[in-house]
Amino acid sequence: MRLKWPVLLSATSLGVAAVSKKFVQKREAKDLNTIYVGSWTFSHPKSHKTHTITIYPDLSIILDGTAIIYHLIELSDQKLAIQDQYGYHLLIKTKNGTPVTLYDELEDVSFPILPLKQ
Repeated sequence: MRLKWPVLLSATSLGVAAVSKKFVQKREAKDLNTIYVGSWTFSHPKSHKTHTITIYPDLSIILDGTAIIYHLIELSDQKLAIQDQYGYHLLIKTKNGTPVTLYDELEDVSFPILPLKQ
């Protein structure tokens, strides 16, 4: 009988630790979303046309008024990587916690992005 209590206590402790870790990971992912939330502008180097990209808290992305359908590849404090519905990658890289460049695999070009002045 004495052997069962330490086993039960250990199992309970492991269960609490696993749930706590999952909660912390979920909260960290939500905090990472806030790094990328906002609107930015960038200019295409060839056409000199200005574009706007907006990212919402749920990580939905609007580019020039059109929603991008994508699959999330990576979300970290350095990079947001997605694959669009056509199979091309878009990468938003940060510096000091702020998005600074947008890489478009389709055109193989990196664009500096600037916060949109509201």
